[in-house]
Amino acid sequence: MRSLITCRFADAYRLVALSLFVMFGIVGAAPTVAAQAQELQMYVSVLDDDDRPVTGLTVDDFVLREDGVLREVLRVQPATEPMHVALLVDNSAASAQYLRDMRDGLGEFTQRIGGDHEVAVITFGDRPTIVEDYTRSVIELQQAIGKVFPRPGSGALLLDAIYNAGEGLQRREVARPVMVAVTTMGVEYSNRAYQPVLRIIQEVGATFHAVAMTSSSPSMGTESRYRDIVLDRGTSETGGRRIDLLRGQMFREAMERLADELLSQYLLVYARPEMLVPPDEIVVSTTRPDWTARGRSAGVAP
Repeated sequence: MRSLITCRFADAYRLVALSLFVMFGIVGAAPTVAAQAQELQMYVSVLDDDDRPVTGLTVDDFVLREDGVLREVLRVQPATEPMHVALLVDNSAASAQYLRDMRDGLGEFTQRIGGDHEVAVITFGDRPTIVEDYTRSVIELQQAIGKVFPRPGSGALLLDAIYNAGEGLQRREVARPVMVAVTTMGVEYSNRAYQPVLRIIQEVGATFHAVAMTSSSPSMGTESRYRDIVLDRGTSETGGRRIDLLRGQMFREAMERLADELLSQYLLVYARPEMLVPPDEIVVSTTRPDWTARGRSAGVAP
């Protein structure tokens, strides 16, 4: 009897010891799992229901999901990294009727963005042309805007200009690239398909915004259809937005708001567990349903 009891006691002791080993093993493994989590960052814009930037937000105001899975937001702060903004301006024949409004709005945009951030002015009537390379000088940017004239008889090559600007940003290896396209939606002459244009926007990591001045008789054809795809998907997939204006009305106001949005962005850092396949969809939102949040991934946090 004593032997049986001793045997059972020994078995019970081994069972308790095994349970403690498993329990402490799991607890001990937790820091390893946490240590394997990546910290990633995004540039995020938040607008209220009046389309105005919302400032002063904290970690508690943001919700981020990857493929529907909630991720922990670790830090939120105002974005201070200097931007490199490729400002693509339509100077095709179709822009003639908008010239005064365009100069006014572009002048206001460069006035607000220049100084702390670098801006390049690139026209794309007839062919993509660098009017002013990347500079922080507001004076040089204002002078460049004054040199923008419609090219008689020309069509637009917006897709070529976007692609070329993307290549230029890639060579510079900038940390916070932005593309802003101002187009009159006239005849598009680029022979480039939309897929490589969308691809280079993604590869360079740029936020893409578009301001399109439409008329009652929009241009048709394959090239124009490709342009529409780039303007729609290029903005929505990179945390940017497309602004359509009827005959250029409110162009200055649109450029002012776009500048304010860029200058009010947040840098959001969140945690992602180690994973072999990156997520297909990253969605950032806020705890306020009446606010609109948009963002683009900026890679691993330093």
